[in-house]
This record gives sequence, C-alpha cells and structure tokens, in this order.
Amino acid sequence: MKFHIIAAKDLKIVLRDRNALIMMFLVPMMIISVAGMALGGQYQQDMQIKVLIVDLDNDEVSRGLVEFLEEIDILDVDMESNEFAARDRVKNQEYGRLIIIPMGFTESVMTGQDTGLLIIVDPTEESDNTVLEKIVEGYASRISTNVVVVKTVSAYGIPAHTEEQILEIIDIAGQFVHPPPVDVTIENTASDLVEFSPFTQYVPGFAVMFLMFTTVQMGSISLIKEQEAGTLRRLITAPISKAEIIGGKIASTFVRGFVQLSVLIYFGHVAFDLDLGSDILALFVLIAAVTLASTGLGVLVAVLVKTVDQADSVSLFLVMIMSAIGGSWWPLSVEPQFMQDMAHFTITAWAMDGFYDLLYFDQGLAGILEEVKWLVLMMIIFFGIAIRRFKFE
Repeated sequence: MKFHIIAAKDLKIVLRDRNALIMMFLVPMMIISVAGMALGGQYQQDMQIKVLIVDLDNDEVSRGLVEFLEEIDILDVDMESNEFAARDRVKNQEYGRLIIIPMGFTESVMTGQDTGLLIIVDPTEESDNTVLEKIVEGYASRISTNVVVVKTVSAYGIPAHTEEQILEIIDIAGQFVHPPPVDVTIENTASDLVEFSPFTQYVPGFAVMFLMFTTVQMGSISLIKEQEAGTLRRLITAPISKAEIIGGKIASTFVRGFVQLSVLIYFGHVAFDLDLGSDILALFVLIAAVTLASTGLGVLVAVLVKTVDQADSVSLFLVMIMSAIGGSWWPLSVEPQFMQDMAHFTITAWAMDGFYDLLYFDQGLAGILEEVKWLVLMMIIFFGIAIRRFKFE
C-alpha cells in the first residue's frame, strides 16, 4: 500500500504553510483563552443573592430566621424597619427580593397557630428567586414541625401553660426531627467527579469547532482544488491505485485533525489545569473517533459540491450550525429539549458528551463507548456515500 506517500506529501505542504499552522493552533489557543476567561463567570458557583428583610415581629423565632439567612454564604442580607420603604426599594429594583416577617410570628409558632412569611420578588430574576424560595421553605418546614407539635399536645389535652413549657416541648421534638429520622443520600454515578471550570466547556468545545474547520472546510476545499487542477487525474497514471490515492488524501486530513485536537486539549491541560481524566487511552480513542467522523464529513462535502466557493460556503455553514447547537459554544443542557434532541444528529454533540464523560466525570473508556459508537457510525455513513460518488475527473 502506497497511500502513505500521498499522505506524507500533503502533510509536508501543510508544515511549510505558516498561515495554515497559525489557523490550526495559535488562533484556537487564543480564542479558547479569551472565551474561558471572559465568559467563565457564567459557570462560577460564588453567586451573591441580595435579600431585604423586614422583621415586624422582632422576637425569638423571627430573629432565629434572620440569623439563619445571614449565615448562608450566597445570601447578602440587609434589614429594613419600614415595610412600605422596603416595598419601594424592591419596586425600584434596588433589591430583587424582600422577606416580610409578620407581627406576632413568634407567638403564633409558640401557641400552635397557623402563620406565614411573605416573599416579594422581582420576576426578572427567576433563578435567584427560586434559590431563595427553597431556602426559606426549608426553614419554614422546620418551624412548621414546632407548630404541629404544639397543636398535637393541645389536642391530647396535655397542659403547657407557660412559654418555658412550650419551648421545652419544642426542644424535645426537635431532638427527634433534626437530623430527620428518614435520611436521603444522593450518590453520583460518576466514579470521580472533578471540579468544574469554564475551560471544561471551552477547551474541548472550541477545539472541536476548529478541528472541523480543518477536516471539513479545509479538507473539502483541498480535494476540490486538486480536482480542478487535474492533480488527481495525473495521479491515476502513476503506479498507484485509486483507493490508495483517496486513502492518502483521507489519511493526511485525519493526521492533521488528530494532531490539532490532541495539541489543543493538551494546551488546556498545561495552560488552564484542565483535568484530562485517568484514562489517557480513552481520550485518544475519543479524539480519533471525532476526527474520523469529521474527516468523513469533509470528504462528503467535497463530492456533493462542484466548486471551491461552494465547498467553502457549505462547510462553513455546517461547522457553525453544528458548533452552535451541538455544545461547542455553551453547555448542551442550556438548550431546549427539542434542540438537544436535534443536536445529537451532529458530530459536535456526541464529541462534547464524550469529553464531558472523560474530563469531568472521569468515566474512562467504558463511559464513552456510546459516543464512540455513534461517531464511528457517522464516519461509516459519510465515507460510504462519499466513496461511491467520488470522481477523479
């Protein structure tokens, strides 16, 4: 087999092209760095939710609630004594959330009467509002236990005439409900969940996008140019088969893409401490599968179009669309479900699923078999159609 001669010749041409090397390595590294540092705040967990509280009760239970909220790191708690002034501050969007503790709140809890807390929110800050609501609801559930205990004691006619007696009953009940007698344990299916950073998204995301620029866009353009220049026709006269010629072209594109994607992932590891997981072999298997699928798509584009301009336009459209809906620019989970389903018709989505399984969940080779299966299937389909329709003229 002499296909390696064709592949080596194409690779030497690329190595002598300084602009091509810059586009393959330097430009992606710069974009990965800028995107990770500029947009990384979207993935940080150290958010601060500003909360305004009006405590009209100012008694033991209400003060306990305020202290509980002040101890939560993500809450930035401020107090306001005037309810009307507090409502105006929320209305003027100085604060997005207001908690009003009603007068007599502590007495109601102590005597077993129904009571309530009022939360006023700015509807434009839905995610922060939900977080606060869950926190307050959790504390309200604990207080509700006290109310239920007092109601139960009263229903059975057990005397509890003084505040000290009521507090003693609540304290004893609290010993049985905290911690709760029915425990819930959440176990992650990942073998070793590593710390998430914005570069867990942006390094593989943009690396896959630029890989497809190399294999799909430049790969298809290169084949069209050689057809137009008659290079492929002249190669037929040499002592080398058509299969070896096309095999050499595919091999050179694959090697370029494989090296490019490997270098960009390693760049993320060195420059931004990206965790590569514990199974390096699995990482190379995934890189090879992604590169083969995208190389096949590049050959398919080359046989479906007629000119270099068409190859350039079609491949650019495909790369941008796949990058957008497939998870290169943002996590796939932020998209609507119907778009997530559509995304899995693309190389990008399966590639990003695989990289998450390796770089974030550290699932090893067994964890990426599904992604590799679909990428290899895409490769077979692309190459199968392309080779049948490929013409040397």
